[in-house]
Parts: sequence; structure tokens; C-alpha cells
Amino acid sequence: MSALVHFFSFVQGFSDLTLVIVRILAAIVFASHGWFKSFGKQKFRGSAERFAERGIPFPLLASYITSWSQLIAVPLLVLGFMTQWIALLLALEMIVAAWAKYMDTHAIFDGMDLPLGTLAICLVLFVLGPGAYSLDALL
Repeated sequence: MSALVHFFSFVQGFSDLTLVIVRILAAIVFASHGWFKSFGKQKFRGSAERFAERGIPFPLLASYITSWSQLIAVPLLVLGFMTQWIALLLALEMIVAAWAKYMDTHAIFDGMDLPLGTLAICLVLFVLGPGAYSLDALL
């Protein structure tokens, strides 16, 4: 049992490095989705059409807001600057995305993995912050 306790104590020493990895992985996910919404084949109009189908009000405005907030969040997450505010904003966005996906399919597990997974990542960053290896920690 003491070996297990020793192991978990050892692993906890990597929490700041783990938060860097979580920030980078979150940035990759949001970069790909923000880029697709902004510069993909149908650009903002395609996202707006999908938003309208799911009943999101002001779909074109929502398309601009979501895509640009995701793209602006990318460098901020990587650098660890304003991390908790960015994580909160993105968490709210993921709650809306999960709700919209549910309203579209009325199935709890159909396509909910991405918004719920990214919501979990955002909540971790919101609660724990960016870690020691970040601009937030330096300021």
C-alpha cells in the first residue's frame, strides 16, 4: 500500500506539466473547430445554417462569435494567459453546443462526446487554473 501512496505522490509532482498538456490539447481542439467554422468550405454561412437548424437564435452572429472566440482562445490557452476566463467562456459555449446537439438528435449519447469532453476540459482549467508554467502564474 505504501508503494501505491508513494507512486501517487510522485505523479502529483507533474500536475503543472499536465496542465500545460491539457491547455495545448484544448487549444488544438478549439483551433480545428474554430478554423473550420471560419475558413472551412462553407465558412460562417455553413455554421449559421447548422445553428439555425438547431434553433440557436441569431445564427450568423452566433457563428461569428463561436468561431472567433475559439480562434482567439487558442494562443491564450497555449500561453496560459487569462486561462480561467477563457475556460469559463468556452465552457459556456460547450454547454450550448451540448444542448443544441441534444435538441437536434434527442439522444443523450449521439454526438455528445465532443461537447461534453471539451466541457470537462474547460471545467478542469477553470477550477485548477493554468498551472505554474503560464503567463498567469508570472503576472
